[in-house]
Amino acid sequence: MHSMLIPHTPMSWSRNPTIRLISLTDPPQCALPALLGPAKQSACLSICNERLEVDSTAALRYFACPTPGQRANLRDGLDRFLERPVEDRTFQYARRLDTVFEMCLDARNSSELLEARVVTWRGIMTKIMLGFTLDMNISCHNGVLYLEEHGDPERRFDPDSEVTFMGHKFEESCTTSTPGVAASNDAEVDLHTLWNAAITRTLGSLKILLVGEVDCVKPGYLQDAGPEHYVELKTKNEAHCNRIAFNKWYMQSYLLGIPEIFVGFLDPAGVVRRFRTIPVQQRDIQRYQYKIDWGARVLHSLRAYCARAGERDEGRGALKVWRVHATKRCVDIREMGAEEVAELNAGGVRRDGIIPVSFIQGLQNRITGA
Repeated sequence: MHSMLIPHTPMSWSRNPTIRLISLTDPPQCALPALLGPAKQSACLSICNERLEVDSTAALRYFACPTPGQRANLRDGLDRFLERPVEDRTFQYARRLDTVFEMCLDARNSSELLEARVVTWRGIMTKIMLGFTLDMNISCHNGVLYLEEHGDPERRFDPDSEVTFMGHKFEESCTTSTPGVAASNDAEVDLHTLWNAAITRTLGSLKILLVGEVDCVKPGYLQDAGPEHYVELKTKNEAHCNRIAFNKWYMQSYLLGIPEIFVGFLDPAGVVRRFRTIPVQQRDIQRYQYKIDWGARVLHSLRAYCARAGERDEGRGALKVWRVHATKRCVDIREMGAEEVAELNAGGVRRDGIIPVSFIQGLQNRITGA
């Protein structure tokens, strides 16, 4: 049996009581091991200068392997980059699921996406499984759990971050917009174009939809669009490579079905001194199975709790929003009050819970044939 729900009220959460939903030492409430089924690309999304195109490869980049002797200096161009207008050297991190909702309705394989019982960003699932401290807002609609990260919606790339710039510079130096063309070390860093893949797969008994950015693909993608052609690009200072960074690379790649990570190792001056391809193999992921199991336990517990508590507020008729605080040892949950939800959703899109009303209406139109 699951341990009793224990009231746990941090000082920062004083409006409604917080519940200890699950602890690492609790008996699991789902079958383990929770194996991840094959990853399938069910849709994709291009974002070009804030223009969103579903099922589009307009923003897709193709891997161009550097020559063994290539020694790119990833600090080249940093001064020019910092001279750009601020709007040209910043971008917003997507926290809300709005682009995912749009993809679910508009993609050619929309019905496949809508079969998922859990919908979230790949980055959120990575953090849950690896035990990073994470605050989320969640809602449940017709048995489907939606999770988005809680935080500053205006979080932006730090234009003075040399490390972040060099990471983007490395991506530009290893990719092209046309397959079979050599990449250039002189390419300008572009922060406004990215390509996301929507991956459906099973996690134990749950069908999940994970959406995440893919750095580039190999040319074989043109004949057979799928995650087996994806490549993750990373840079790391030779002196500061550690297991924590590697674990994150591995997990975030594995969740999207990315088969290899291409790493450029830098010297202190920012020059790439060597390259390494790290395969993401099924046999290696077994070392992480206990982390995948924790992720499955968290999702099952959240869905079960939402079902017991009821998806909608009986008084207001609105979908409930819960604030979830996850760590590597436990997960706490608290129902947000009406004023908190109104503040969370203030401005712009009309929402029911964390879900745009337009998405819920779109689902209803499918049922009625409108």
